Amino acid sequence: MDDNNIRRFNRVTRVKTFGETYAADFAPGSKATSLFLELHPIVARLNEATVGQLRTPVGKPELIAALSLDFKDIARTARAIKIDQPGFDDSAYRHPATSVEKPVTTHADSLLKLLKDNTAPVADGGDTPAQLAEKAALRANFIAYELPADFVEDLRADRDALDACNTGKHSDNLEGVESTSAIDTLLSQAQAIVTRLDAAIQNKYSRDPDKLAAWKSASRTERSAKKAAAPATPPLAA
Repeated sequence: MDDNNIRRFNRVTRVKTFGETYAADFAPGSKATSLFLELHPIVARLNEATVGQLRTPVGKPELIAALSLDFKDIARTARAIKIDQPGFDDSAYRHPATSVEKPVTTHADSLLKLLKDNTAPVADGGDTPAQLAEKAALRANFIAYELPADFVEDLRADRDALDACNTGKHSDNLEGVESTSAIDTLLSQAQAIVTRLDAAIQNKYSRDPDKLAAWKSASRTERSAKKAAAPATPPLAA
C-alpha cells in the first residue's frame, strides 16, 4: 500500500477499536452498532489483502539454497550408510557443487526417483509392491541416521516450490494490481461507514467531551509527513 492508503487503513483500524471499546454505549440494533458490525468484515478483508501484499516472496536463490541443504544432508548420510553397508552405492547421492538451476533440479528429480514412492498404477509406470518395499527400506536407512521421517517430503516440497517460483513470477504483477484495486475498494467502503458513524457518534457524545475527543482522535486521517526543506545555500563570499 502507498502512504495514503496506509493512513486510511490505520484510521479504519482505530475506528473499529473505538467501536469495540465503547460497544456498551450503543443499544443493540442501533444505527451505530450496525455500522460498526459492517466495518468488521471489511477490516478482516483489509488485513488479509495487506498481509498478502506485504508478504515477501521467497526468491529463486533461496529455494536453490534450500535444495542444496537437502542434498548435503542426504549425501552425508549416504556416505555413513556406505560404511555400514559396503555394498551400498552412494554415488547417486553426491550433490552437484553448483547453484545453477538446471543441475540442481536434475539432481533433485534423480533423488526423488530413488527415494519417493511412485503411486501411479503399475501399468502407467508406477512402482510395483516389491519396489515400494525396497524404497521403504532405503528411506529407513536414512532415517536411522536421524534424518526427519519426512525428509523425502521436504525434498519434494522444496523442488515444487522452485517450480512454483518459475511459473508464478509471470502473474506477480497482475496479482499486485488486483490486490491494490481490492484494497482501494475496501477502503472506500470503510470510508462511507466512518462518515455515517461520525454523524451518529458526534450526536451521541455531544455532551461527553472526553468520548467525543476520543472519537475524533480515532476517526481522523493522519496527515502525510512534510518533506524537510532543503537547507539554504549560503551566499558566496565576496
